[in-house]
Amino acid sequence: MISSVILITSVIAVLMYYKPHRSVRKEEAAFKLSVSNLVDAFMKDEAQANNLYVGKVLEVQGPLKEMILNDSTLILLMGDSTQMTGVSCYLQKDQKEKYTRLKRGETVSVKGICNGMLLDVVLDKGILLPDD
Repeated sequence: MISSVILITSVIAVLMYYKPHRSVRKEEAAFKLSVSNLVDAFMKDEAQANNLYVGKVLEVQGPLKEMILNDSTLILLMGDSTQMTGVSCYLQKDQKEKYTRLKRGETVSVKGICNGMLLDVVLDKGILLPDD
């Protein structure tokens, strides 16, 4: 009995490890939103917004508040600079050339997988649009 549980657990672990990564480039966005609409949805009803957006590919557009380069991690903070909450988009490493051309205050469009809300709404595996 114990050996079969260990075997099943091992098989699941191996399958999860070798599971192909999602390609944001190839997936159509489930929702296209402005930063303010996305943030408002999470602020009004986080549980409902989690059910609607988490795990889905979103296309989000809004003003660029800040750019953070942390080691090799590229992060865009998007939203109204007068508000605390916005969208944090963690870009894929191959986006560095586009990232370096961005300027604070300009309107940017990104596509990424929504991971829910911490201090900001978080998008992961992001790409800058248009994706050339």
